[in-house]
Amino acid sequence: MRILVLEPYYGGSHRAVLDGLLTRLGYEHDLLTLPARKWKWRMRGAAINMADEARRLHEAGARWDLIYASTFINLAEFRGLAGAALAGVPAIVYFHENQLVYPVRHEAEWDYQFPLTNITSALSAERCLFNTRWNLERFCEEIPGFIKAFPDHHPRGIAERITAKSQVLAPPFDPELFDSAPGTRGERVRIVWPHRWEHDKDPETFFSAVETLAREGLDFEVAVAGQSFRETEALMAEAASVLGDRLVHLGEPEGRDAYARLLASADVAVSTAVNEFFGLAMIEACYAGCYPLVPDALAYLELYPAEFRYDGEEQLVARLRGLIEHRPEPGQGRVLAEPFTFDALTPEYARVFEEVAGHVETEDLRSTPGAVEQIRDAEAEIGAGDYLIADELRRRHP
Repeated sequence: MRILVLEPYYGGSHRAVLDGLLTRLGYEHDLLTLPARKWKWRMRGAAINMADEARRLHEAGARWDLIYASTFINLAEFRGLAGAALAGVPAIVYFHENQLVYPVRHEAEWDYQFPLTNITSALSAERCLFNTRWNLERFCEEIPGFIKAFPDHHPRGIAERITAKSQVLAPPFDPELFDSAPGTRGERVRIVWPHRWEHDKDPETFFSAVETLAREGLDFEVAVAGQSFRETEALMAEAASVLGDRLVHLGEPEGRDAYARLLASADVAVSTAVNEFFGLAMIEACYAGCYPLVPDALAYLELYPAEFRYDGEEQLVARLRGLIEHRPEPGQGRVLAEPFTFDALTPEYARVFEEVAGHVETEDLRSTPGAVEQIRDAEAEIGAGDYLIADELRRRHP
């Protein structure tokens, strides 16, 4: 089997999961990527660049059995622009996140394009994979309300059609780095916050909690291990001044080895996310030996037992205070992470890939007599957008 892989946001956990899967699956593949920056422009424009590249590869002799894409590309646009190069090739789209649930700080009308891209990609794919049941259910629950925002000609049954071809398949991680990183805990309890510094991870709540504990005079350490951004520099500086020598690390570690060693040196890993679809960083921290503390909400409800969850900042402070005063034994969270290693999940990815590649009709629509005329007739009769025209065409050619 040969796969065409599309990842317009090739960095962070997206890259780590994808690279690990491709190496272990062993399929021949062509990997089309763009750097992991300017995510909004990736969702808007990646289909154009990648369709051009797919056509070039096709002209050079490349043929594929399957397309595997992330949600940072509009799969429907890509397939349309690629034309004959991808005719009849089935596709899987993987939802690391979804834009219908993602919190928007400054909503504008053009923001609607991003959830719409997720919807059209899901409709275009033969199979939709979601990293958690929470991600899948929240996405499909939000679709009807989003469709009602259309001024007229509301397409029907969108959520049902997507649900029918969707399943949950978690993103795997590589345990090797953490297996080789020694657990080197110091004299003080170390609390790690292993997240990128963006609003949906809510660093403000984390720092508020540990600053409260510092003012109480408790003796502990804090390591902040996530990627930072220009707009968070002031918060970082303020946190450093308040915590003093308790702040033992600030910023993204230099390389995965350093990251694994940092996690292995910590006692407690904390999430304060206000939006989380899976949380690979917390799973890695669990495997590295940390005791996890996560919000009593979001995807965490299906991944963590109640003993590892907290409800609100006040309870977070209380739980951290207890763990500082009574240091947790290392390794308590490891059992939570073991089901998500590459060894555990790669066989399931292989099964899904082979199933989708081998059991999808490959009829080329252009060979259907009168197809072009049917499209024009549907446009003239309906006078609506792409959803309804496509639905009408499927009705006429069941």
